[in-house]
Amino acid sequence: MNAELLHFDIQRNRVRDYFYWSQVLMLAVMGLFTLGITLVLAIVYALTIGRWFTGLQTDALDYWLDGTTLRVNQGVLFLRRKAIPLDRVTDVVLAQGPVLRYFGLWQLNVQTAGMGAQTSEAILYGLVDPERVRNEMLVVRDTAARQRA
Repeated sequence: MNAELLHFDIQRNRVRDYFYWSQVLMLAVMGLFTLGITLVLAIVYALTIGRWFTGLQTDALDYWLDGTTLRVNQGVLFLRRKAIPLDRVTDVVLAQGPVLRYFGLWQLNVQTAGMGAQTSEAILYGLVDPERVRNEMLVVRDTAARQRA
């Protein structure tokens, strides 16, 4: 792969639904442990700003390869702009829990040396053809590592 700049497509409608229902479910489950207080918040969130806010979250997602660097933009209230050199990447893991599976989505966990076994440097949600993206990232990583050596 010799492309200098490669944007990754995101299934934005599905990711928006996934974010929305994940947040509503999280608040509802928390309501079981807080005597129903967050259950009320879950209902208010679901009926008021939930769709709008998850739309903003989804629109803020942007993932691309810039040469041998993975760039990740995300966040609404707390913005995150990451630049991850692919030669530092130790693993790229495709994961799909039951809620992601329900929405037909995968998440791509990008792990680097020093981040720990349970922590990912970046999580990419809802990629179109996530297996292809994973393979492209690994090819770029391996090429960058060979050139550095």
